[in-house]
Amino acid sequence: MKSWTLSRTLMTMIGIASWLLPNQSFAQDTDLGVSGVGVVSIQPVDDAYVGGPYLSEGIGGVGPGLGAGLSVITSSGFVVGAEYSTAFFEQEQSGRLVGGSGPNEGAPHTTRLRDSLLSGLIGYRVGASNTRVLLLGGIGATLDSPTIDGVPRDPDASLEEDGLPFVLSGGVDVLQRLNPRTSLVIGARYTLIDRPETHRYLGIGRHLLRASTGLRIRLN
Repeated sequence: MKSWTLSRTLMTMIGIASWLLPNQSFAQDTDLGVSGVGVVSIQPVDDAYVGGPYLSEGIGGVGPGLGAGLSVITSSGFVVGAEYSTAFFEQEQSGRLVGGSGPNEGAPHTTRLRDSLLSGLIGYRVGASNTRVLLLGGIGATLDSPTIDGVPRDPDASLEEDGLPFVLSGGVDVLQRLNPRTSLVIGARYTLIDRPETHRYLGIGRHLLRASTGLRIRLN
């Protein structure tokens, strides 16, 4: 139910932003492009539950990832787009919050975190020469749950209802033109994720930073 609500919210936002595009968005000078990037993700650890018999260490740090996006840059400077990104973290953890109490309480478990994000963004272009800067902000959805030994750690439903049903993102892209259709793109994103308590039990923080580098191809 949550995934459907998040997807519907995202699609509604993209639809409204597209409707707001000026008429010249279909003109030749409007830039429609796709991008593919490599990602470095920085996931700070939430150490609220780290220590004692509960959790040996939180999961986070710096992890590799990838991303892709679709964007429209109009001649007036208005920008609308959608993007997907994901990153990969893995950590051996032990403690009651990972494997429960009992004879195997101290046994290590493998926790994996991906935080795949699908986001809708709107913004404004600064500069119109070979170097352009896109200032962006919007909302999105998380598509994954962390896993422990391959089993998803599902969020606690009662706590989930008290949090935001979406994630907030903002950032900047710098586009450096290489030829009429290809640009080097260097980007940065900050995302705020209202984590359910069961995810915080694993030491997953709510702040997420991602830096990316790749290519953007103009389609029109």
